[in-house]
Amino acid sequence: MPGPRRIPGSGGSAKVAAVVLAAGGSSRLGKGRLKQLLRLGDESLVRRATRAALASRARETVVVVGCEAERVRAQVDDLPCRVVVNEAWRDGQSTSVKTGLAAVSRHARAALFLPCDQPALEAELLDRLIETFERTGAPAVHPVFRNRRGSPTLIARDLFPELEALRGDVGGRIVLLSHGDRIVTVELDDPAPLLDVDTESAWKLLLQGG
Repeated sequence: MPGPRRIPGSGGSAKVAAVVLAAGGSSRLGKGRLKQLLRLGDESLVRRATRAALASRARETVVVVGCEAERVRAQVDDLPCRVVVNEAWRDGQSTSVKTGLAAVSRHARAALFLPCDQPALEAELLDRLIETFERTGAPAVHPVFRNRRGSPTLIARDLFPELEALRGDVGGRIVLLSHGDRIVTVELDDPAPLLDVDTESAWKLLLQGG
C-alpha cells in the first residue's frame, strides 16, 4: 500500500494554524450553560484550550466563537490569538470549521482543529500531531487510544476544499473517513486528553476527579 502523499514544503518546517472551536450552544450540557465558559480552577475551558494552542508549535491561533460570542471572546481577549465570530453557529459544527478555516493564513500548510471541551488537552499532544505531520506529510493526523479515534485533528491544506464543502452538524471526521488509508495516527497510552465534557454528568465526574 502506498504511503501518505508528502505535502510540499512540510519536511520539518510546516506552518500549522491552530483553530479552537468554541462556537456551539452546548445543548447537551443543559441548564442554559456553555461548556466554553465552565471553569476548571480559575480558568474557563475556552481559555485553557487557547493557551494550550498558544504554547504549542502552531504558528498562529484562531478562536471561533458564536453562541454568546462576546462573553466567550472576553475569556481570551488578552491572549495573542485571532477571534472570529461564526454567525451561523446554529447550523452545526461545519459552519465553525469553515469560519475558522477562512481565518487561517494563506501560508498555513495545515490546520489543527481543537475542541474547547477536552480539559486535559495540552500542548505536548498538539506538538506530537504537528511533528508527525512534518515527518510524514500525511493529509491528516489524529490521536487514538486503543483504536478509539479522538480529537484534535490536523488536516493538511490539500483537504481544505473538502472541509469547505461540509454542510450541517458534521466536522472533519467525515473527511477523514474518505481518506482512511492515508491518515496517520498518534497512539496514546492515556485516554485523558481525549475525554470531553459534553454532558453535565461528564462535567461532574471531572470535578470529582473520576
